[in-house]
Amino acid sequence: MEAKEQDSIYRPKDDELVSRINAYHTVMKEKRNIELSLDLFKDKEWAERLGSTQELEQAHKVISTSLEKAIMSFSDSDLKKASEQKLLDDTQLHEMRINQAKAKLGILRQSQDSYEKKHGKSI
Repeated sequence: MEAKEQDSIYRPKDDELVSRINAYHTVMKEKRNIELSLDLFKDKEWAERLGSTQELEQAHKVISTSLEKAIMSFSDSDLKKASEQKLLDDTQLHEMRINQAKAKLGILRQSQDSYEKKHGKSI
């Protein structure tokens, strides 16, 4: 089962910065949880409790999509305000900027891959 674009756990209750930051924190918490689950899946005792490989992979895809959606919802001025209002500490702000850069790189790669498939050559 493929993750659909609408499959997302990033659901801020409104468009206010604090709501978006809280929703981002929820996604990050779930990202850590799924990564831990994927690590524990290698242990036979835990594997039986965590669900199937497909279920974990699907959850990981949804969370990854949600994280990208969350990260890309913040502008530079949003991040500056979040820092000033102490909604993000320095470590979280740094992590957010790294994740934004990774997300942008991923979008560029997807665009390049799409171009190569369509035109049969590199950009």
